Amino acid sequence: MNEIIIPEEKTENFVTTKELAEVLGVSARTIRETATAKGLEGTFHTLQTKGGKQSLRVFSEEEATIIKMEIQKHHNLQSRQIDTVTTAAEEDQMIAQALIILQRRIQDANKEIARLKPAAEFAYQICSSKDAIDIGNCAKVLNRNIGRNNLFEFLRNRKVLQQDNIPYQKYIDSGYFRVIETKYTIPSGETKISLKTLVLQKGVAYINKLLSEKENENKGVC
Repeated sequence: MNEIIIPEEKTENFVTTKELAEVLGVSARTIRETATAKGLEGTFHTLQTKGGKQSLRVFSEEEATIIKMEIQKHHNLQSRQIDTVTTAAEEDQMIAQALIILQRRIQDANKEIARLKPAAEFAYQICSSKDAIDIGNCAKVLNRNIGRNNLFEFLRNRKVLQQDNIPYQKYIDSGYFRVIETKYTIPSGETKISLKTLVLQKGVAYINKLLSEKENENKGVC
């Protein structure tokens, strides 16, 4: 390495472009560009080296300080920009993950709604029905693909109704059914009285339970 010989007439502290670049950890080009941007021309000195005379650009202590502050300022700005970009990327990733989680929860909620929909519709039909309905309307409310006569037969087989389609007393006492008297006139003019079975809301739910049990039996489900 060539030894730099400082002229005796030079008493002011100075530093070369190369030395300043090494101290700041940047390239000599960065030093030159920063000096030019700040309007610092520096001083060109002819120095005697072992290789002969060389013209080197040097900067005074004050100029070197200005260059150093400018480079450090630029470095800090770049660091903040990198941090900002990193933070924005992290936020985008967090938002993306949150959206994925939200989408999964929506899908789970939709599945749960679909699972509960039949029960909810059935409950609505019961609640929206009258206080007591006949067997025919009960079959319609249940919507289980069973008609009036088949429902009568099913309830007789389950020992809920007697052969005359009147409920056994225990089912009346349980609040499942109500029996009313109806009057009608025959062609001879005689008035007759008949008994009619009505199903209460509690009874609709009970019949629906019995039908579900039958379906499970047919499928071999215990």
